[in-house]
Formats: sequence, C-alpha cells, structure tokens
Amino acid sequence: MIKRRLVEFGAICLALTWVPWAVLGVLGVDLDEGVGVLVFSLAAAGPSLAALVMWLRYRERRRVVRWSPVWPVAAVVLGALASLVASALMGDLPALPDHAASVVSGAGGLLGAAAYTFLAGPVAEEFGWRGYVQPRLREYFGPLGTTAVLGAAWGLWHVPLYFLNGTGQHDDGLFTQAGLTFFLELFPLSFVMLFVTEKLRGGVPAAILVHAAWNLTQELVPPLGGGVWLEFLVMTAVAAALLPSWTAVERGRRKVAR
Repeated sequence: MIKRRLVEFGAICLALTWVPWAVLGVLGVDLDEGVGVLVFSLAAAGPSLAALVMWLRYRERRRVVRWSPVWPVAAVVLGALASLVASALMGDLPALPDHAASVVSGAGGLLGAAAYTFLAGPVAEEFGWRGYVQPRLREYFGPLGTTAVLGAAWGLWHVPLYFLNGTGQHDDGLFTQAGLTFFLELFPLSFVMLFVTEKLRGGVPAAILVHAAWNLTQELVPPLGGGVWLEFLVMTAVAAALLPSWTAVERGRRKVAR
C-alpha cells in the first residue's frame, strides 16, 4: 500500500513539474516575466501539489507538529551554518552587507525577498518531500536509508533545471563543481531535515525553515570555487554530529518495541 502510494506520488509530482518545465524549455519561454514565470513557479510546486492530491484522495492523517522554541532556532541555525562557515573560512563575509542589499533590492524589497525565500523551494517542495514522502520511507528505512533515498529523489527532481535557460542551476552548469556539490549536499541536508522534522518534531514547518535558511545564505554569501566543497564538507560534518543523538533515539525505540 505505502509503496504503491509513493509511486503514485512520484508519477503525479513528475507530471506536474517535468512536463511544464519541458514545454518551457522546448519553446524557449522567458522565465523572468509573464506567463513563463507563472508556469515555471506552479511547476516548481509539484512536490507540494502532489502531496495535496494524495492527501485529498486518500484522506490520510498528517503528523502533528510539536510547537516549541527549540526546533525553529535549530532549523534556522542548521540550515544556514554550512554556507556561513564556508564563506567565513574563504574570507567572503566582509562583502555580505553590500551583496545582501543588492539581493534584497533585486527581489523588490524586504517583503519580496522574504516571499521568494519561503515560497520558491521551501513551501513549494517541503509538503511533498518531508510532509508526504519522508514519513512513508520511514516505514521501511532507518534514518540513513531514508536520507539516501529521499536525497536521491530530491536531486533527480532538480535535474531539468540545469537545462532551463534563466535558472540558477543552468548558470552553474550540471557537470561543474557547483553542480556536483549541489547534488552531494542534498544528502546531509536531507538528514538535517529529518532530524528537525522527526526527532525535534518540527514537522514540515521545520523543514521549510531549514530549506529557507539554506537558500537564503547561499544567495547572500554564495560559495565560490573551492568554497562549494567546503560548504558540502561542513554540512556533512553537521549531519555527522547529529547522528549519535539520533542513534540513541533509535536504540530506545527498539527497546520499547521489544
């Protein structure tokens, strides 16, 4: 039952996302204005829209979020840490104020920057990846297995962006350092999200905060050159540091199950 529904979710998600993106790419539509940006944005919400379709179709119960001051802070810190540390070690932080002002101005001000930060990626994707797929993968896999499968699926979903002129991924290039480290970093990032959504019980809101913090810091202090590898290593170190506490939780669950 769960496997079949995951396959169904995947089919709906790819249909909602890849088909419109393919049409935009074939037609060479401008993604920065008019119909192009609208179609692109709706297609980018494929994961969350697919989750909505599945929830409405099967009336499945969603997990309850435990509201606390812990996971929002942890989500923001863990999402932003890798890029900030990498940029600090590369000596890029002094340029942060000027670059941040430029990014905010380009987004149409603080309100536009905030809306873009949360909607373009976090809200558009996380109800699908962390809200629907992750809990069902956990029925079959442990934390590392779930991270591996979801990280791979998340990365695969992004591939068409590298062939759409006008996207940041297209500018970076698929077969480059930036392209490779992007896909690699999705695995430790997925574990961090699993940690804050499940162990800290922040649910989808926590995943949205991690994703938003990650996106925002990469916009404000984008790692360049060797900095992309440094960011990946820092994110991996963060995930590794969280693993022992998760392992303790898993041992406790097994004891209870006995």
